[in-house]
Amino acid sequence: MTKATLLQFSMIPLMFIPMTYAVYMGVMEAYMNGVPLAFLKFSRKDEQEADFLGLQYMYKTGYDPNAFVGFFGKVMDEERRAPGSMAKVFADHPPTPDRIIASEEEIQKILPKKPEYLVSTSEFDDIKARLQTVITQRKRQKGDSGPSLRKRETPDSSSTQSGQQTNTGDDSPPVLKRRDGGGSN
Repeated sequence: MTKATLLQFSMIPLMFIPMTYAVYMGVMEAYMNGVPLAFLKFSRKDEQEADFLGLQYMYKTGYDPNAFVGFFGKVMDEERRAPGSMAKVFADHPPTPDRIIASEEEIQKILPKKPEYLVSTSEFDDIKARLQTVITQRKRQKGDSGPSLRKRETPDSSSTQSGQQTNTGDDSPPVLKRRDGGGSN
């Protein structure tokens, strides 16, 4: 965010440079499209650094860093279920397979194996139980039927004042009635 803000401030002098409308539009297009693409490289690098630090934090707190790789395996499965949701060129994160490979290399290179890892804590178990309770309550409230369309009941649903038939439960389109009392021409 800091890098993007600094770049925005660097664009301020361009406002004072006299230029034609076509040149102005060209500069703005380059700024609006080129700058975000240029910053993707920085964003990906930042994400790689965050992955590296996350692995170290997991290890130092006693958790198995291979669970990090397992998490990315689940992410990759989800990406396979919805392919093409975003072009890889415009992704601000490194590709998931690359993140898995880099994480495995970092684990082997810098994190020695421990005889045992922390699997769970009482706090984690409490949160899991609370979350399961919330999910169960929501399922009960919603039911499995999903949304449904309610039809408005009319006092005399077989005919109207003008003699037109109204929808009595079949799948025909609804008929609009005139309210002013006038007939059709």
